[in-house]
Amino acid sequence: MKCIKMSYKGFEFPVNVKSINASFSKNISTLPIPKRSARAQEICFNPTVISGSGYFAGENANERAHMLMTAFQSRGAAYLFSPLFSPMKVFFSDLKLSADSAENRIEYSFTFVEEVNSKRRRYDFGYTFALPDENLYDIANRCGVKIEEIVGANECRDLFSVNEGDKIWLN
Repeated sequence: MKCIKMSYKGFEFPVNVKSINASFSKNISTLPIPKRSARAQEICFNPTVISGSGYFAGENANERAHMLMTAFQSRGAAYLFSPLFSPMKVFFSDLKLSADSAENRIEYSFTFVEEVNSKRRRYDFGYTFALPDENLYDIANRCGVKIEEIVGANECRDLFSVNEGDKIWLN
C-alpha cells in the first residue's frame, strides 16, 4: 500500500500523525415483543468520527500549528486524505494545541466528523482501503459498487484474497 501524508484543506501534515482513530457506528432500534424476545433492526449509519494526535517539532513548529489552526477556523466541509482510509468529506470539529517551549514542540489533537447530507452511492475518488475481515463482496456492498466492476478494476486471485489495508479500485 502506498502511504500518503494526511491532508485537509491544503494543509499537509509534514509527518503522519502519531495516532489516528476512526469510529464507525450504527443506530439500532429494538422493539420489545410481548412474551418473546425483542426484535432489533438497523436504522442508519452514524457519521464517521476521525480523531488523533501528533506533534510539530523544530524551528517551524509554531508556523505549522498556525497553519493547522487556519484550516480548523475555515468554514465548511472538505476532503480529508489519510493513509488509513479512503478520502471522505468531513468537518474539522475539534482542535487542541499545547506547547512545550523547552523542547520547541507543539502537541495537537483533532477530531473530524463525516459530512453526511445524502446517501453516497460510491466514493468520489474511485478507490477504498479494505477494512478488517472484508472480502470483495463486503467492499462492493459498503461502497455501492457492482462486484463485477471491482473484479474488473483489480488483479484479484479470488474474491476472498483481500487483506486489511489493501487499496481496492472501485471502477
